[in-house]
Order: sequence, then structure tokens, then C-alpha cells
Amino acid sequence: MTSILPEQETPALLGGPKAVPTSWEQDWPIIEQDEIEVVVDLMKRRVLSIYDRSGIIAEFEDAFAKVHQLNGVTPYALSHSSGTSALHAAYFGVGIGPGDEVIVPTYTFLATVMPILQCCGIPIFADMDRNTLTLDPNDVEQRITSRTQAVVVTHMWGHPADMERLVSICEKHNLALIEDCSHAHGATYRGQLVGTFGDVGCFSLEGHKAIVAGEGGILITKDRRIYERALLLGHFGRRIKDEIQLPEHRPFLETGLGHKYRMHPLAAGIALVQLGKLFERNEMRRRNLDYMSEQLKGIPGVEPPVTLPHVTRGGFYGYKPRFIREEIPELDMESYLKALIAEGVQAKRPGSKPLHLLPTFQIDQRTERSMKLPWAYPGAFPQRKYQPGSLPVAEAVYPTLISLPTFTIPSKERIDQYAVSFRKVARHTGAIAEWWRKELK
Repeated sequence: MTSILPEQETPALLGGPKAVPTSWEQDWPIIEQDEIEVVVDLMKRRVLSIYDRSGIIAEFEDAFAKVHQLNGVTPYALSHSSGTSALHAAYFGVGIGPGDEVIVPTYTFLATVMPILQCCGIPIFADMDRNTLTLDPNDVEQRITSRTQAVVVTHMWGHPADMERLVSICEKHNLALIEDCSHAHGATYRGQLVGTFGDVGCFSLEGHKAIVAGEGGILITKDRRIYERALLLGHFGRRIKDEIQLPEHRPFLETGLGHKYRMHPLAAGIALVQLGKLFERNEMRRRNLDYMSEQLKGIPGVEPPVTLPHVTRGGFYGYKPRFIREEIPELDMESYLKALIAEGVQAKRPGSKPLHLLPTFQIDQRTERSMKLPWAYPGAFPQRKYQPGSLPVAEAVYPTLISLPTFTIPSKERIDQYAVSFRKVARHTGAIAEWWRKELK
């Protein structure tokens, strides 16, 4: 336990010294000489666009697929311009079409859900598990109808969802299962890598992710039909002419289906180098943030994130402890964050609010029709309306989450300073509350 020296005791908000005296410099992404060299090499060779499955694109796809081998089977891997386009390809790949319902987590990034609209499908929101913040299998099962075609799971903040239950539910009801692994590269559930449980696994490679491409994405699947449909959607030209085999897809060889979702070769080069460092860097971050959890444990007002014993996180894409107001009732979230920030802690409310109550899913029918949303056409099944209280766990838990940095490089001293900050605030809640009441007058 990190102690508080007498001269540090007064909270910074009340005039004391900051527990975190210097600002933290963002340590991610880590770009080293080999990432720079691969980009320079591609530039010198003027490799700026690749129309088929060759060169650095093939190297990256092959390497990513090899990492995700399961029981001797290597999946197909298809690179994309973003994780969002990979998800769009996954939904099209499994056959989502007009009026099809897809059960989705309400607590996820918007890109998990919005591409469903491009397939004219209808997202059906399900609640979260209170401990892991991932999709609740019990709630999923209650939302299945005759129109349900797929379930999507996000391994939120790097913690794998309950894949045993979700796989069982999808097999029982003959539903496609899509894994959004954009937070969880390299995470495991009972020793198996995420992305290998469902019909399709999708990964973002954007600049904050565990594998960085700048912008980029990739999907993996063991199903040839899904792979070819994903190819047709976003990889027209030479690549589909070389790779399409199934007779049902060959009429589209000349045109594809219109989108251009190819990955940039420079992005593929960076991602290939980063892939080789994934597990080492995940472990670096896990060591730091497990230490953070140890230091925060037992401090009134804060509860570290849960990591269940049968999973490994994908490097904690986000570190989200909870504010427990019942333990320090004098402070609300706003005053609590204000006091932490005064100490030098980089704390804020996280993004990715529960989606079911956002304006997109609350608009009136006239606006739905003007925006050509899938459920607005005559004869279509209407989008379900979600009122406050519809998904009570997400609505209750999300407002309690705090977002802290995901330290990757060795950061013991800084984490100790963060722990001192939380202890100082917890010890002086009455004085901080009094300051806050005066501030609001």
C-alpha cells in the first residue's frame, strides 16, 4: 500500500500539493524503428496500392490468420480499411438483409451496431453483465424472435464475454455469431483466443488499438461462403477475380458489390510489425493495470475492474474502475472527478454511452422515413422503442464508470501517485463536499 506523507495529506483541491506532480505523456501507440523502416521501404518501392492478395497485404493476412489457428485449422483473413468496414462485411457475409434482427450489446462503440443499418437489418439491444460489462447471455436469449438472424458480442475493454453460453445459445437457435474483438486483440477465454468462437471475428487496427495500423481492420472466418461474400462487398477488381470460387458468387466477378474497403499497404506494413509485438505489449499493460487494481483495492469510493479467472484481457483496451458513491455519500461523481483531476489524475467519464437511449434510436417516424432507416418502410417490422429502464443494468452501471489511462510502459511510480490521489480524496470527502457546495453557490 502506498502511504501518504503528512505534507501530502491536504487535497490539492483545498490547497495541498498535487499527488501527481507532472502531467503524463501519452505512451500509445508505441512506434519503434522497425515500424518506421517498413513504411519507408514501401514508400521507396512506391507500394501505395495493392489490387490483389499479394505483397504486404498477403503477408499481414497470413500472419494474422496463423496467430488465430484453432485445432489445426487456419481461418481466412481479410484486411479492411477500418474495423467498421470489417463489421459491415461480416454482417453482409453472414447474410443479414432487410428486416433481419440482430441482437447487439447496448454497451459498445457505435461501430458495432451502425453497419447493420447498411444491410437493412434491425439492431435489437441487449443488456450488459454487471461484472464484466459485456453482453448478458440471459438477456440475449429473452430477445430472440423468429426474425433474429445473428448475435453480436463486443469483448468490452478487453474482457472476453461469456463465450461458452453465447456459442450455446446461437447453436441452439441456429443464429450466426459475430465477435467484435476491437478492444481485445490477443485476449483469451478458457485458453482460446477471441475471434475464433463465432462465425466471424472482427478487429479494428485504429491508432488506439492493441495492434495499430493508423486506420485499418481485419476479419477472420472459417467459412468460405462468408469469406467470399465479404470479398464481394468491398474488394472489387483483381482480387475477387482471383479468389471467388463458389458458383453463386461468380456472376458478380466483373463488378463486385460496390464498396472499396481495401487496406492501405502502409497500414498493413505497420500492423504486421505490431502483430509481432502484441502479446509482449499486452503483458506490459496487464502488469501495470493489475498493479493499479491492487493499489486501488480497499479504497472507499472506488472499485477496480473485474477480470474473471478463466480469461485473459486483451491488454486492458480501457481501464474503467467504478465510483461507489454508497461508500463516500458526501460526493457525487462530478465533485469526485473534480477532486481527482486537481491531484493530477487524468480521469474522466468514458465514452460509448449505452446506445439504446441515444437520439438515433428515439427519433420520430417522419425522420426515420426521411433518413431511409430499415424499419421505416411500409410493411417493415418497426424498431423497438427503448424507454429509460429498458436495459437497467447498463443504465445503472455506465454512469458509475471512470476512465483512467491505460499505462503500457513501466509506470509503477505514476500508478503509486494515482493511488495516493484516490486515498486523499477518500479521506477528505467532507471537506471536499463543503468546498464543492461553496463553489456551486
